Amino acid sequence: MKKLSYILVAGVALMVGASSCTKDIKEINKVNPGQFSDSDPTLMITGAQLANVLVNEGEAARLAGIFSGHHNGYDRQFISYAQYNMTAGDFNTPWGNLYTEGIAQCRIIREKAARANNKSLNAVACITEANLLLTASALWGDIPDSEACNDAITAPKFDKMSDVHKHAIALLDSALAYGAAGQAYGSAYAGSYDWAEVANTLKARAYLRMGDYTNALDAAKNGIAAGNDLMADHSQATPGAWNLYYDFLDWNRSGYMSASGSHMEALLDTGSTKCRNNAKTDELSRFDNYFLVDYYTPLDPNIDGGIFSATNNFPIVSYVENELILAECYARGGDFPNALVHLNNVRSSNAATYGGQYDAYDLTDFASPAEGIVEILTEKYVSLYGQIEPWCDVRRTKNAIGVTPYTGTQLPQRFLVPQDEINANKNAPAAGSLFDALELWPQ
Repeated sequence: MKKLSYILVAGVALMVGASSCTKDIKEINKVNPGQFSDSDPTLMITGAQLANVLVNEGEAARLAGIFSGHHNGYDRQFISYAQYNMTAGDFNTPWGNLYTEGIAQCRIIREKAARANNKSLNAVACITEANLLLTASALWGDIPDSEACNDAITAPKFDKMSDVHKHAIALLDSALAYGAAGQAYGSAYAGSYDWAEVANTLKARAYLRMGDYTNALDAAKNGIAAGNDLMADHSQATPGAWNLYYDFLDWNRSGYMSASGSHMEALLDTGSTKCRNNAKTDELSRFDNYFLVDYYTPLDPNIDGGIFSATNNFPIVSYVENELILAECYARGGDFPNALVHLNNVRSSNAATYGGQYDAYDLTDFASPAEGIVEILTEKYVSLYGQIEPWCDVRRTKNAIGVTPYTGTQLPQRFLVPQDEINANKNAPAAGSLFDALELWPQ
């Protein structure tokens, strides 16, 4: 009987164990282990910032560079791009990067940060979203914003370009109110940046685009200081971490895009009638930094020890841009002596960065303030090589620096509304034409 008792006890224990396992299995099956239920916003911010880098340094920047005369097409579809022959489908990828990987994530992060009372994270997310919105609106003009990235709205309206800029400024003001400072939550970036300075330079950028020189000047006074550039981090010499221009020009699409025949080449080439060299300026060293001089056709952007080398960090918001915003705003306000101070600060930076001759300008070097403004705009065009903002300036100023179109008599004014958005959003306008002027920059 004792033995039987042991067997019964063991059997009961086995049955209890089996019942418990069945219950555990049922509980486990209620949750898909391969499906994320939530994400840590302090980790999500890196992904949103990588999207910001991808938009401002990747395909959108290359296309904007062709439209502004920084680059030229040399092979395959880039030949058509340089002839301004494009379709709505050509703009799907940067649009997806902006919204799905960038703006949508920033809005989730801001909501989570607010619940956790993490003001520093909220500030960085506001700055990142503002940067993305300003880039998107500069490229397309009117874009979804107030109703974008909302699961309850399947067909978001397109907001006016001016309203998007105002919203971006409000986000930057919120970031400053949250106490944006230091380098918190910036693992995608390099440089000695300070978030408050970044926010103020982005505000100055937005106000300048709107033609509000007074507010642009006020914001830029608190903008990025010398040595404090916000840069995309490409310091690791491994595929996937490279400078995106290098990745495109050498690794993925070698030979597709060149600098031959570009306005940038003409401005820096001593053999060109448009060369900007003068008694106080020698651009030979910058030419060698920008272009790969190998005596072969075409002239290529410099990916071998120059500006687009694999481990060169890429400027997102910079001291040079901020100084040239100050210079333009002072000049347009009639204070040309102060404008020259900031223009000469950039020339001094050029000498330190590239070598060559960049002697300080004085008032006698310009026949008129208007001539001085063109010099400021030209310096910005050259200094921000590969970035999107020079195309903004070309359109904003009605091509004051005289970029020659590759074909026809007009430069492109905007990106086409992407085909993916047209297909999915009943409120999306027709793709339109590359030459349709934007609200803030009528031609």
